[in-house]
Amino acid sequence: MKQEIRRSAMTVLVALGAGALSLYVAVAGDGDGLTVTAASRFASGYVPYAVIVALVAATAPTALHAVVRAAASQLIMVWGYYTWGPMVTFASTPTMAAHYAEKWTGVALTAVPVAALAAHATGRGMRSLLPRRPAGPALRGSGPAPDA
Repeated sequence: MKQEIRRSAMTVLVALGAGALSLYVAVAGDGDGLTVTAASRFASGYVPYAVIVALVAATAPTALHAVVRAAASQLIMVWGYYTWGPMVTFASTPTMAAHYAEKWTGVALTAVPVAALAAHATGRGMRSLLPRRPAGPALRGSGPAPDA
């Protein structure tokens, strides 16, 4: 029970952090909303968000945590961007912002979980290839130490 609470709390923290990072990339990449720069081209592509989704999912303890971390982080980014972004916002262009937010929410709830599951499976596969760490003295038991 304690472990699940700890995992869930960590999932919430990771999702919030990853969502904030994704939101920062999106908003900072657009800059003033008028000038096209290398940063805005980078932020408008899928690469930074795919990397964030892959990292939070691959390091999750379970597939469920991977999906929740990834989807929540991207929902935070989408709704935050259309709330505080430099161009299309709910305040300045509500119809357009609602349309785009709806479409990107669909992506966050359909494609992102699939990508998160793939990243989680890849992370588990990579971890299974690593050599096992020997158990520490506290984990070996309380019996007498072996003779050297």
